[in-house]
Amino acid sequence: MWKGDSTTTGAYTSELALTPSNVNATQFGKVDTFQADGVVMAQPLYVSGLNMQGATHNVIIVATEHDSVYAVDADAPNSAPLWERHFVDDANGVTTMPDNFGGRTTLGGEVGITGTPYIDSATGALYFVTALARNGVPEQWLRAVDITSGQDYGPGAVQIQASVPGDGRGSVNGSVPFDPSIENQRPGLTETNGSLLVGWGAFSDWGVYHGWLMAFDPATLQMKAVFNPTPDFQGDDAADGPSDHGGGGAFWQGGAAPSVDSDGNIYVNASDGSFDADDGGRNYGDTLLKLALSGNAFQVLDSFTPSNADCIDLHDLELGSGGVALIPTDVSNGIPLAAAYSKEGRLFLVNRSKLGGFNPLGDTQIPQEFMVGDHSCSDSISGDVAEGPDWNRLYGTPAYWNGNLYAAASNLPLKQYQFQGGVLNSTPFAMAPSVYGLRGGNTVISANGTQNGIAWVYEKAANSQGILHAYDATDVSKELWNSNMNGSRDGMTTGTGFGTPVIASGRVLAPSDNIVHIYGLLQ
Repeated sequence: MWKGDSTTTGAYTSELALTPSNVNATQFGKVDTFQADGVVMAQPLYVSGLNMQGATHNVIIVATEHDSVYAVDADAPNSAPLWERHFVDDANGVTTMPDNFGGRTTLGGEVGITGTPYIDSATGALYFVTALARNGVPEQWLRAVDITSGQDYGPGAVQIQASVPGDGRGSVNGSVPFDPSIENQRPGLTETNGSLLVGWGAFSDWGVYHGWLMAFDPATLQMKAVFNPTPDFQGDDAADGPSDHGGGGAFWQGGAAPSVDSDGNIYVNASDGSFDADDGGRNYGDTLLKLALSGNAFQVLDSFTPSNADCIDLHDLELGSGGVALIPTDVSNGIPLAAAYSKEGRLFLVNRSKLGGFNPLGDTQIPQEFMVGDHSCSDSISGDVAEGPDWNRLYGTPAYWNGNLYAAASNLPLKQYQFQGGVLNSTPFAMAPSVYGLRGGNTVISANGTQNGIAWVYEKAANSQGILHAYDATDVSKELWNSNMNGSRDGMTTGTGFGTPVIASGRVLAPSDNIVHIYGLLQ
């Protein structure tokens, strides 16, 4: 799944081959590529030692915005795919959706499979969502295929159709319907207690959208529960966009999947939108939610909303630009912490046992908050959107490894923070030597337990090129390698917005445009 497991911390701690001593421009570089039929926005997935019709393969799963899925032999990616499925059928009027419907996106001209798929290791089923246009009419489908063959698993597919009671934006006769033309299946898929979780957000905040989280039976694909964080009309609202006054609250998280703790509780961030939960309402814009799936319904167990929710809502600096990383309790004096950050550039540490709700006077009800970025939200901001080279936005989730937390904001270098006394020292322990572009960087860690840690950062640079960086995870001021050091051999094409690398068995997978680049030791 996205970033490897349900903690979403991005720590791949069983890596034996790659070490800080051999990841350098002489010994490490691009060893192969796979070219797909569309932009690879979803994170690739890696499965080792998969038995496929009697033969064992290391497999890379690649999903594209052209509504295609490939199973690629990681050891021979230029050979024919082990299997492939294509869900476009031009002859019968089934196409991808254009990416300019209802607003603007960065999906490369078409919308197909955007959220990172999920693999159920117990059954071998691969789950993903396709966005389609059937004779020009938008549809979205949850699909399941057998990872060993690419054939349908169980019923194979179910069309996404849902509604919740409410009179919020877009409601009809007391019900808010799911609109497949405007909802973006951006967050990665995951599961909790035997139920598949799928979330939706917006296409760049255009149109009358809401956040949606749905639970499905993985065997039958029947919907079990649906949740909308902004179902009610709200006359008094901080912002005045088409989805405010009872709307917004997108679940997109910079591509992050919802995180799930050992009890099956779900943690997910709702983006800019209406908020009145502090007055007994049901609108949770700019809120970290702790949910439980109980029977056929999602239950809000707890929540945290930043004290400056009105300001970040108004200026597009939402909490929901990233997900929630679950921190091990060995560094927090036994307190179950979670780390999240906002597009404002602020990092939050919350206590998962008591998230704290909303305090308009300041975020003193949570263990810690501080700015990773250099500019905070205020009434002095001119214009509605605080974006550009003067802002230090954060996307995705922070990575965690061995007492260190890593955050890569836009227009700043990667910062490494260390836990001390159960919280983070807000002064960075180390910073990388170069700054990143307008989308910052998504970070994962490879290590052999607590040894040989490497921090990998995917950047979409200011010139739009994808760049993969590797740093010593014990001191990120030491850059070991990047894909432009030997650009003729290792360089990437146009970067993927919010791209996330994958580390597995001595390989590093990173997409750019319609290519999956495979990096590893050269000998």
